Amino acid sequence: MRRNVSTLAIGLVATTIAAAIATSCGSSTEPKNKTYISTMIAANEGAGHTSPGSGVATFVDLGSEIDWSLTLTNMTAVIASHIHGPAPAGTNAPVIFNLFIPNGATGTVNGEVMHGSITNANNANISLDSLRVLFNNGMAYVNVHTTANPGGEIRDQVHPSN
Repeated sequence: MRRNVSTLAIGLVATTIAAAIATSCGSSTEPKNKTYISTMIAANEGAGHTSPGSGVATFVDLGSEIDWSLTLTNMTAVIASHIHGPAPAGTNAPVIFNLFIPNGATGTVNGEVMHGSITNANNANISLDSLRVLFNNGMAYVNVHTTANPGGEIRDQVHPSN
């Protein structure tokens, strides 16, 4: 009888461990966090805008916050980067969130220049729910301002990527 109880206890422990491991591994069918992207180039700023630079702003919606990163390539003398909205493509709008405000113009930058989180607490201009609506409908854009193009050197609308 004692042997059967021990075998049963070991079996129960093994089953519990296996279930815990399976649960922690996740599933490829689980829903992923909604991701948005803005792939910035000079042509999106309007006719006559040229620049060797480009950039990507990525936004990952985690529910209570939207995490973001800003990566720039071959950009020189950057003075600011923002999310603007509401604005359909080709129109301008006020700043709704500052992404990158260096202490002075940068040298040439290549790679991630900044990352952070947008929450209701750190952004008085727009709620996360309203920002999601703008992102889902292509009504917000990110641009990067430089000393050569203080109105904006590169730009793109924010749109869902998944």
